[in-house]
Amino acid sequence: MSFNQILIYLNGDDQSVLSTESNKIILAKKKMMSINQDHTLLQTNFESIEDLIKAEAIIRNQIFKIDEIAIIYNDIDLNMISYQYDYNHMKKNYNVLMNIIYFINKLIPLFNSKFSFVLSFEKDNHYKVHINNFRMSLIKYLESLKVDLVKSNIINIKRSD
Repeated sequence: MSFNQILIYLNGDDQSVLSTESNKIILAKKKMMSINQDHTLLQTNFESIEDLIKAEAIIRNQIFKIDEIAIIYNDIDLNMISYQYDYNHMKKNYNVLMNIIYFINKLIPLFNSKFSFVLSFEKDNHYKVHINNFRMSLIKYLESLKVDLVKSNIINIKRSD
């Protein structure tokens, strides 16, 4: 039996989340040059819900059950003060958050009975308020999802922040 892993690269890289013996589907903005293992790459900017719906259809065709979803959102380089007041940046950040939650909800029927989320997030930084909000909101959503699915799935949430 194979291990099926979905990797969502929102920003940055983290080789520690890669399982060497897994079928990998990677969602990223661009080709991940650092990954030299076999994988399927689905390119998206995470702002388009249509891209994520297409990705979900491809995942359904390639994977029967998902064992793990890893979300990588680190190495964020921002102008510390000015981005907090940049409306377009804030709008994009919260739109991506909403789309990721929607995408995970679409994948729930594919979750294996024992399922894991692996989160590789940037450490808390008071200058990166919207990144902190993104991280905390996603974690709270996953914790709620874990409670909601307790009768059908054993969900483990691993954090590397």
